Amino acid sequence: MASSVPPVRTLLFAPATHERRLARLPSCGADATVIDLEDAVADEEKVGARRLVPPALARGGPGLRCVRINGLDTGLMFDDLAAVAGPHLDAVVVPKVDSPDLLRIVDAQLGRLEAELGLTRGTVGLFALIETARGIQCAGEIALAAPDRVRQLVFGLGDFSADVGVEPSEQGLELLYARSALVVASRAAGLPAPLDGPHLRLHDPESLDADTRRSKALGLRGRVVIHPEQVAPVHRVISTLSEAELHRAQRVVNEFERAEAAGNASITVDGGFVDYPIYRQRLEQLEQHRRATDDERAACTA
Repeated sequence: MASSVPPVRTLLFAPATHERRLARLPSCGADATVIDLEDAVADEEKVGARRLVPPALARGGPGLRCVRINGLDTGLMFDDLAAVAGPHLDAVVVPKVDSPDLLRIVDAQLGRLEAELGLTRGTVGLFALIETARGIQCAGEIALAAPDRVRQLVFGLGDFSADVGVEPSEQGLELLYARSALVVASRAAGLPAPLDGPHLRLHDPESLDADTRRSKALGLRGRVVIHPEQVAPVHRVISTLSEAELHRAQRVVNEFERAEAAGNASITVDGGFVDYPIYRQRLEQLEQHRRATDDERAACTA
């Protein structure tokens, strides 16, 4: 499941109880939209909010359709899963993942629900939200033991900051270790690069751009977004190459493939060393750039 479709770059959240925002989700251009039953819904409304989820999922749209359920410790998790599972659900966002056991529990429950609904096992994917000190400490174990349906790890920077007692700054140095831990854990386990948490300063495209560039430099390849206007800028930073970067990447790919055909897999291009890892990285950049270009064309014709 996790490797069958491209990794997502944006997870756009909306409260399950906000019907107008739910109706707008499919048109916002995010790679994945998330109907939130957890933090964005008041405790007394959580049970009733479940009934709003299936019709919202059924509206469809171009991106993945996801639901964030409540955590195991709330006593709501299993009933949440039962209420939202169905043919229109693409993935579940699991909060407060701080050990491999939680993902195994959710995986097993989803397997049972898929069987009851006549769905192929693994139809519903998982995003694992790592948002506590213990979760970061155990990130390697969580990633290595992740069920096949796990798509990506996601950094819950707000809850993590509160858990460790720090106030996120503009440069984000206090979150550097946690972000890097998720990158290393994901790559070591063969998972796609993780997603960063949200940029909380709304209507500030300059700071969103700078923060997303810092995130990308650390190895994260997308983020949670909390407003539709953040979607396109994040896609642009994560995926789009400048004209010079595009030319460089294409030249590296062309020169390496020409050398490989002649039996050589270690060359220099414009004074830089290129082998298979560098070649594959440039291929990935070109694919991401193509994806971003397709997004922009689709937006222009919508």
